[in-house]
Amino acid sequence: MGKHRLDNVQVCITCELGRKELSLKEIRQLKEQDVIELDKLAGEAFEIRMNGRYFAVGEVVVVTDLMAVRITEMAGVPQEVAA
Repeated sequence: MGKHRLDNVQVCITCELGRKELSLKEIRQLKEQDVIELDKLAGEAFEIRMNGRYFAVGEVVVVTDLMAVRITEMAGVPQEVAA
């Protein structure tokens, strides 16, 4: 097979903006318009994951009214993907 035999494989990209632990009681009390404070500051860089594995750091940007991610640092792409 060719060097780029995996080029058409789809992967899931996720961005974790922050975390917060809540009790089940707190979750049951949530309603529309409630705000959940996360453990990161606004504008702080966050991890970008590919199929659950960390591969970059990024920041939130807006592109024509849509939320997007700017990659600010690559963490090393696995060899089978980079090849």
